Amino acid sequence: MIDMARFFAAILSIAALAIGVGCSGGSATLSGSVGQVQIVLGGDATVSAARHGDGDDDGGDDACSRLKGAEVTFTAIVARNLEGSLVPLSLEYPVTVDLFALRDDGPVALPLGTLPPGTYDQLVVVMSTLTLTTRNGTQIAISPPPGGWTKIIRVEPFEVIEGETTTIRIRFLRQLSFKLFGDRFGFDPHFEQDDD
Repeated sequence: MIDMARFFAAILSIAALAIGVGCSGGSATLSGSVGQVQIVLGGDATVSAARHGDGDDDGGDDACSRLKGAEVTFTAIVARNLEGSLVPLSLEYPVTVDLFALRDDGPVALPLGTLPPGTYDQLVVVMSTLTLTTRNGTQIAISPPPGGWTKIIRVEPFEVIEGETTTIRIRFLRQLSFKLFGDRFGFDPHFEQDDD
């Protein structure tokens, strides 16, 4: 079980790190030995609501049918090790990805990052901006909550080994992530490990 006070304090620290990295135009540097981590982000065109324990149609299909693009900016990614510590994944931030292109153009490999050697069982992603493009070409900026959108992704434990590259495949679930409230779009990002 996560100690929520420690978790949010760590996230605030990561957000501050991400801002510093974004302003400097470089990546955070980890001292000592590191292993490389490649995160590959893919899309899922259709998702069964029952699979995620939600039997209601809450607007995801309608929202997705009105959109043709959704560019989101990742400002930080952290990994939790088996000791419960959150460790920043060092890579070149910010990273902008069109979440809708994942379906049509295939998976996107984020810039290669590094982590200290060890075993990790969770990722936390922080996103700062989202710009939607509707079918008629209108662009809509969605404001994030304070600190950005933060999502925990539970993954099968993976080992980072010094001098080697570990690949983690993550799937973005767009029909669960976009909602339509009248004429207004909402965003609650959902991700899961891609076992395919």
